[in-house]
Amino acid sequence: MKLNRLLVFSVFIFSAFLFSACGKDYSEFCSQAEDYLSNSSFQGTVLVAQGKKIIYEKGFGLEDEKAKKSKENSPETIYEIGSISKQMTAACVMQLVEKNKISLDDTIDLFFPDFQYGNQITVRMLLNMRSGLLDHINGPEEFFGNKLAKQVSKKELSGKAVERDLVLKSLYKAELLCTPDSTYFYSNTNYYLLALIVEKISGEDYEEYFDRNILKKAEMHSSNIEFQNTTARGYFNKKYYSIPHNMALGCGDVNSTARDLLKWNVALSGGKIISKKAFAQMIDSDSYGFGVYRSPNSILHSGATYVFNSYNEFFLDDKISLIVLCNKPQSSLNATIVAGKLKKMLFPEPKNPQE
Repeated sequence: MKLNRLLVFSVFIFSAFLFSACGKDYSEFCSQAEDYLSNSSFQGTVLVAQGKKIIYEKGFGLEDEKAKKSKENSPETIYEIGSISKQMTAACVMQLVEKNKISLDDTIDLFFPDFQYGNQITVRMLLNMRSGLLDHINGPEEFFGNKLAKQVSKKELSGKAVERDLVLKSLYKAELLCTPDSTYFYSNTNYYLLALIVEKISGEDYEEYFDRNILKKAEMHSSNIEFQNTTARGYFNKKYYSIPHNMALGCGDVNSTARDLLKWNVALSGGKIISKKAFAQMIDSDSYGFGVYRSPNSILHSGATYVFNSYNEFFLDDKISLIVLCNKPQSSLNATIVAGKLKKMLFPEPKNPQE
């Protein structure tokens, strides 16, 4: 009984500290967020910050619900962040553009001369999802063919890597979904190819270039792009597995923490990764820019792998980051929905004075 009272008292002290750290402007949001997340089945980490100053951060649930002695999720828990990775790949490309090593209007036959449609597709079309390429992750049967797609699925279930050039070899045989630059179509293959282009232009393995030019520059010391190198685990149908190594290169291969994603938002928007001019070009869109969706006042992206899903939004005027990371599959806990509820608390609609 004394232990329970002590626990309740400790939680109260923690909450009081958390709210006071928020400051008076965000105390109501912190209280609402704490109540919502504590009384829901949320499992993961939430972080909200203005600039570098953290407004609210907390982990909920266990890092590994099947482990006998699991730590609780925290702001330092490492998750797969899926497609949030794409904005980092886009930044790698923009670094090379700024050094005049590549042009956004280069056609990709310069890098993949054996690809029959390469002279119709530009680097810019890959970045803004207008290439017309099929998606090798979300539509493996159409991209690889049924026989090879089944082999990929077996690798997936056993946690084994696929060959480094498997996607590229299959690309040469695949047809286009539609005429290049005719419409927007979200395809992971675009960013897989962008990662390979970074390799070809830089002369380094993509992983080496990424570590030196993204993670180190942003001081994201807890992040990596190593297969299944996370502290959190999630489960789908009671199994833990990921997109096979070499399948998500450049399009969904980053593992990160909430605090590191805050560092990323600050570094990217602040001119530390690419110039502010290049950043403005990256987000210049009414829909999908380069690795980010654009709303009137923010840039955002979600991510979903088999047992993780995530959400990262950065509000351009207020410099506010809203980050939600979950170690549950999207079908059972949707980070985007959680972020939407938190956003309404963070930016409440003004009350009608007549009410």
